[in-house]
Amino acid sequence: MKKELKLVKNEGIKESSNGLRGTIHEELMDSESIKFTGDNQQVLKFHGIYQQDDRDKRKALMKAKQEKDYSFMIRTKNPGGGNITPEQWLIMDEITSKWANPTLRITTRECFQFHGIGKKNLKELVNTLNKNLITSYGACGDIVRNTVASPISDIREDFSYDAQSLAKEIDKETLAKSKGYYEIWVDGEKINTKINKDKIEEDSLYKKTYLPRKFKIGVGHQLDNSIDIYTQDIGILPVIDGDKKFFNILVGGGLGSHHRQSQTFPRLADELGMCEEDQVIDVVKGIISIQRDYGVRTDRKQARMKYLLENWGVNKFRAELELRIGFKLNEYIKKSLTKIDNYYGWHKQKQTGKFYCGIFVENGRIKDKGSVKLKSGLAKIIKKYNVETRLTATQDLILVNIDKQNVEGIKEMLAEHNIDTNERYSNLRLASMACPALPTCSLAVAEAERFLPSLIDELEHMGLGDEKIKIRMSGCPNSCSRPPVSEVGLIGATAKKYNIYLGGDFYGTRLNKLFMELVDDSELAYKISKLVNYWKKNKNAEEEPFGDFCNRTDFELLRKEVI
Repeated sequence: MKKELKLVKNEGIKESSNGLRGTIHEELMDSESIKFTGDNQQVLKFHGIYQQDDRDKRKALMKAKQEKDYSFMIRTKNPGGGNITPEQWLIMDEITSKWANPTLRITTRECFQFHGIGKKNLKELVNTLNKNLITSYGACGDIVRNTVASPISDIREDFSYDAQSLAKEIDKETLAKSKGYYEIWVDGEKINTKINKDKIEEDSLYKKTYLPRKFKIGVGHQLDNSIDIYTQDIGILPVIDGDKKFFNILVGGGLGSHHRQSQTFPRLADELGMCEEDQVIDVVKGIISIQRDYGVRTDRKQARMKYLLENWGVNKFRAELELRIGFKLNEYIKKSLTKIDNYYGWHKQKQTGKFYCGIFVENGRIKDKGSVKLKSGLAKIIKKYNVETRLTATQDLILVNIDKQNVEGIKEMLAEHNIDTNERYSNLRLASMACPALPTCSLAVAEAERFLPSLIDELEHMGLGDEKIKIRMSGCPNSCSRPPVSEVGLIGATAKKYNIYLGGDFYGTRLNKLFMELVDDSELAYKISKLVNYWKKNKNAEEEPFGDFCNRTDFELLRKEVI
C-alpha cells in the first residue's frame, strides 16, 4: 500500500487563514513587536508583503544576543508594466522618503518594490497606495503573480496587438476573491476578527488552499521577447492573421532550482496549442485549475507547474485541459523569436504627435547617486510635464505619451540631472541584469545587485564593453533575474562564489548549461574575458553570437582557456 505523503505546512496555513486574513490585523495592533509570527509571514505574501531583516547586521546582532533588524518589502502589482499616472509616481516617490529606504526598485516582473519599511508604517503605506489605485494584492504568494507583457505594445508603430490590455484582463480575472486584504489595509473599520469560517468568500478558481506555488503568466510579442516568454508558467503569443487574432499557448516554464538537487531544474515552456481571442481567458483559467488540482502540495521544491508538465508530458496535459474547457485547441503555429526591444532612447508613438522615451536603470534601482540624479530628476520631469510611465521586464523605465512640444524640454531636464537614456552605457552593461539579493533577500547566498556593476566595470576596463553579450546574475538558484536563459548566467553558490552557466541565446529561447562551479568572485572577470576573447578568435562568422558559440563548443575545450 502506497504511503500517503504529508502536505507541507504552507497548505495548512492557507486553509486556516480565514480567507488570507490570518491574524494579521491583531499583530498590526501590537505596537511592541517589530515582526510577525511564522504563519502570518506566509499569509502576508499574498498581500504583497515580505518580512525581511538586514543581513549585513545579522551576525553582529546575533553575537550581541539582540533581535534581528527586521523590516518589510512591499511589491506593487502593475499588469503589463503600467500605465503609472504622474500622481501615482509622485506618491510612490514620496513614500520612499517617508516610510521606506530612499529608492524605488523595478522588478523583472514589471512591478515596484519598496524596501526597508518598519512594521509600524505598513498600514499607512499600503493604505496610501490603495487610495491612489495602486495595489500590492497578489504580487506575491501561491497565486497568479503580476502578468507581464510588452509595455509599449499599444503605442509602438509596428505592433499590431495590445498585449498590455490582455495582461490587465488576465490580472482582473485571476485576482483572489477574498476581501481580507481590503479589510486589513483599506477599510479597517470592517475588520471582523470573529468571522465565520464557513462564510469566507468562495473562490472558484483558487478554492481554500490557492495554488501549490507561485504562478507566472506573460503575454509576448513576436517582435519583442523581453519578457522571456518560455520561462512563464503560461506564455501567450499573439498570432495576427489580417483581422483575426489567434493566440499560441505555452505551458510549464520556470527557472528556479536548488544546487546539487537534480530533481529540481530550470525548464522552458512547452508549445501547447492555439486558441481564438475569445477563448484565452477560459484557457488560462483551465490551465490554472489543473495546477491547482494536480500540482504537488507535499514538496515545495516540486510544486511549480513545470514539474507537472515534466511528469505528465504535454499531450496528457492538453487532453486534461480540453476536457475542462470543453473545446479543442488548434495546432500551435511556430513563430521564431529573434528580437528584444530594449526601448531605449526616443521614439515616435503610433498616436499622432506623441513620443516615448526608454531610460536604462541599472538593475532596476531608481536612486540618486553622485552626479546622476535619477530619482529626483524623474520626479521633477514627471511633475512638470505630467508624464505617464511604464516598467519593463528588464528592470528599465519608459516615459510615455509625451507631447511633441515637450520633447526638447524633457531632454534638457534629463541632461540637467545627468540622466542618460542609454548612450553613455556600454552594450555589456545595457544587457546585464541582477536581482536585489543581499542584504534584504532571505534566500540569497551571494551578492548580485551590489556586485554586478563592478564586474561590468572590470570587463569594460578589459575592452569588452562593446560586446553584445547578455550577462545575468542571481544571488541564489531561484534565478529571479532569469540567468538560466542568458548567454552568461552567474548564480550564487555560497558567499563570494558563483556557478557559471554558458550557452543560452540572446533572445531567451534556450537554456544555458553548467560550465564551472564555485568560482570566486575575484576570478569572474578574468574567466569571462578569456571566454569572450576565445569566441572573437574562433566564431564561425562575424555575426555568430557568443551564446550560440558556447552552445556548440565543447565545454572541456572552453575550460582549458580559462584555467
